[in-house]
Amino acid sequence: MSLRARRLLILLILLVPSAQFAWRCRRMPEFGYLHDDGIFFVTAKSLTQSSYRIPSLPENPPQTKFPPLYPLYLSMIWRINPNFPANLSVATAMNWIVLAILLVLAFLIFRRCGFPEKSSWWMTAALGLNPYVILFGTRMFSEIFFTSFVLAVFLALSRGGIRMAILAGILAGAAYLSRTAGIALLVSVPAFLILWKQKEGLRRAIAFSVAMSPFVAGWMLWTRAHAVPSGDPTLIYYTDYIRYQLLNVGFDNLAVVLWKNLDQILYGMGSLVLPKVADSLPVKILTQVIAVAMISGVVRLVRRKIAADYALFALISTGILALWHFPPNERFVVPLYPLLLAGLITELAHLAKMLRAAFGHKDMGQRVVAAMFSGVVLAVFGIALVLQFYTTFVYLKASSDQKAAKLRDLETAYSWIAANLPSSATVLSYDDPLLYLYTGRRGNYLPLLPRWWYAEDHRSIIDAYRNVATYCRSRGLDYVYFTSEDLDREVGPDDREQIAESIKDNPELTPVFHSGIGVLYKVAYQK
Repeated sequence: MSLRARRLLILLILLVPSAQFAWRCRRMPEFGYLHDDGIFFVTAKSLTQSSYRIPSLPENPPQTKFPPLYPLYLSMIWRINPNFPANLSVATAMNWIVLAILLVLAFLIFRRCGFPEKSSWWMTAALGLNPYVILFGTRMFSEIFFTSFVLAVFLALSRGGIRMAILAGILAGAAYLSRTAGIALLVSVPAFLILWKQKEGLRRAIAFSVAMSPFVAGWMLWTRAHAVPSGDPTLIYYTDYIRYQLLNVGFDNLAVVLWKNLDQILYGMGSLVLPKVADSLPVKILTQVIAVAMISGVVRLVRRKIAADYALFALISTGILALWHFPPNERFVVPLYPLLLAGLITELAHLAKMLRAAFGHKDMGQRVVAAMFSGVVLAVFGIALVLQFYTTFVYLKASSDQKAAKLRDLETAYSWIAANLPSSATVLSYDDPLLYLYTGRRGNYLPLLPRWWYAEDHRSIIDAYRNVATYCRSRGLDYVYFTSEDLDREVGPDDREQIAESIKDNPELTPVFHSGIGVLYKVAYQK
């Protein structure tokens, strides 16, 4: 068998777990659960009508928050099959194709870093079997799409020459138009080319910047020209990253934001190895130790002048995440995972070298300590491997089935709404893109300010829903659809219980329909 055929066979084998999950959960029952995927899909639908808007919102504003490349890719789904939710199967397949491309690019990156063929395949396997990579690679999130362009940038840069620098700039522009986090490339790549004294570094840095800049300028001009002139926090949340950042992060809470975000960054990095299936302090500490080992390994690679361009991008990206208005979980650090994985393997190889030396030491105490430490390391990564397999082959499917049960109740309510509410009716709903796609009724969800989460301000969170009728009247919303599983991506069970009671006991909300976990309320408008 030729090398190319053998590589193709290995790749196909590594794609089996993600393909299996994609096929078994092809109807995407968890669609809309994290909200952004729903916004991506309704925005993609608007592109088929020669506009770039958020049609699920009552104002139907221009989309100025998410750049257009990933929604443009998703718009092909609507053109292939315009019938929702039947087209979710097509969406699953198209996102899985991007995941397959990512694995190819990751293997090439590992080889570029100097890892042997066998080691590169093992790391690619770790990537392809990772439950977070599988989940985000088969659902409508832009992380895997974005990461593919990021890896392509570094592969192009490794070829040398001005033409490759221009190609890298174009690919970086595409990365930026996939996620605005790609702006880090405009800083990191030229800095790498100049500071690391690459051949023709200054000329290549200029060529890269010139090639990428039109993409950045184009999106910035679009957002400025189509910005929604409103001080409404809800519209700011949906349409403007920067203003929402300023609304939630300031000098008054910057230290708290930095502290909590750095904590979550380490937790998110380590959770890519030790999946977050048990949320306890000892597990969290262990997970963060793994993250530190990843970072230490990356530093070793950079000292050997390996993957320094990727590492500099990761450093700037991490700095942005540390200041951002949302706790950076696994989803946000996925674009750094190939580098972190290479760093972890490097650090473990360094540790193994030290342990081998200790095992050969004439002092019995040193040998005993080495044996004990080796046992701990093997136990930790053995448990991590078991959890990876459990999460990939059991937990993901079980979670999807749980979401399917919730979806059945939602679909019953959506059918009633579509049949009984006027087409002009507007609804406050936690899953507003989903409600729009099923019913055609516009509305929004009530954003809970991240500022409250950072300050542990439970009262403001609960009061936001206690005053929900006033909020709806201010937004012109006629109904509230509330379920017992709302808010589970934002608040804990105690706050959810108090919020549910405040909704149920609100005299300004009149129940008009009840099914399973959800109730539809009519909002009282004062005459």
